[in-house]
Amino acid sequence: MGTTATTTYGIDDADVLFQKDFAPEVFRQRRAKVMAAMESGSLAIIPGAEKNSTHDVFRQSNDFYYLCGIETPHAYLLLDAKNGSSAVYLPHLGQDQRDREGEILCAERAEDCVRLSGIDEALGVELLIRRLEGCTRVYTPFRQNEGTCQSWDTLQRSRQDIYSDPWDGRPDRTDHFLGLLRARCPKAEIRDLGPALDRLRLFKEPGEVELLRRAGTLSALGLVEAMRCTRPGMKEYQLDAAMRYVYHANGARDSSYRSIVAGGPNSWYGHYEANTDILKYGDLVLVDAGPEYRYYTSDATRIWPVNGTYTPIQRELYGFIVEYHQTLLTLIRAGISDVQLLGEAREIMTKVVERTHFSKDIYESAARRALVFPHLTHSVGMAVHDVGSYKGGGIIPAGVVFALDPQLIIPEERLYIRVEDTVLVTEEGVENLSAPAPLDLDGVERVMKEEGMCQRYPAIF
Repeated sequence: MGTTATTTYGIDDADVLFQKDFAPEVFRQRRAKVMAAMESGSLAIIPGAEKNSTHDVFRQSNDFYYLCGIETPHAYLLLDAKNGSSAVYLPHLGQDQRDREGEILCAERAEDCVRLSGIDEALGVELLIRRLEGCTRVYTPFRQNEGTCQSWDTLQRSRQDIYSDPWDGRPDRTDHFLGLLRARCPKAEIRDLGPALDRLRLFKEPGEVELLRRAGTLSALGLVEAMRCTRPGMKEYQLDAAMRYVYHANGARDSSYRSIVAGGPNSWYGHYEANTDILKYGDLVLVDAGPEYRYYTSDATRIWPVNGTYTPIQRELYGFIVEYHQTLLTLIRAGISDVQLLGEAREIMTKVVERTHFSKDIYESAARRALVFPHLTHSVGMAVHDVGSYKGGGIIPAGVVFALDPQLIIPEERLYIRVEDTVLVTEEGVENLSAPAPLDLDGVERVMKEEGMCQRYPAIF
């Protein structure tokens, strides 16, 4: 199962090139589950990520990392369902490249790859074509590889934008790879491995849960620091910078998606991304953010007053959605369906609506609409919008992680009020992974009275 970050699996220089969060046996078990979902006698090929062109630190694609943990660009993992074996095909690393970039796990370090990842063999990438000769059935993911700040849905939208551009329309790397497979394996039936990987990644192992806890804690601490920093006259991006400092200082790679820091009317846009406006006295600021911590993510949202004190109207609206959110947290449990859960919450919150004196009729109408809106949203894991789905009237099982995201939408005034946490469903109930970020409004106001790093280190321009 998962290990702590201090565990090592050998005592030589190869260990510094390999992740320390999962033992080789964890990867072997994952690969075995994938092969069990394949038809007997078939092969699977999982491409790794390509090398980036920005000199940034390489990040492996999620599926490839999930199955072997090797962080080498232009690598390929092959699974053989006939005999249960696995092999990784790696590029070669010459001395000149070592001198420029340092060591990586490559074809010249085959023994290290086998020992650290638990695969059966590691070979040069030029030998992969030989292994495919005569194959009749090959599985590979049809969806694009998720990388830095990417999720399957954002990749899909990007692909559609490219295809609709009459001056572009180029195939993405996944389409190109599928074309090569069909050309080089003309007798093989090509099948989609994505659904099997999605089902497997949906349920989080203990080692994954520990990383998700750390990611959730960092997302919460980042929000707390942003609350402390907030003052009228600041720029939205300064709050983003404060959160990212918290992430980096605690070992995260960076944000797992572009943070939404939306002051005042900008919060109406569900995926506002400019983050350049000035925060104004009397406005609310909606902040939706989370880090990527060792390939695992979090997703949390809070709303707070720029001047540090909620107005009565702000308390009324945000206070309602926070109460709804807290009600949902008390009801989530393994074995309940999403339909049943929302029905139980609606019954409780309808009574709240009926005893609440709303300032305007449109606010009460919005509150009632909120109770029929689906708030059990996307899975969270290696991507912030992770693969795998548990919704649609089925039973919510233990071991899934998702974003709980109730929303209050008032189109007449272009108001969009929401709160969000990343939660883990357990046998006993639910664990809020981003709980350290205060939900209660009085708690938010207390935090905002504290000095933030932006006050200690103000902008110079």
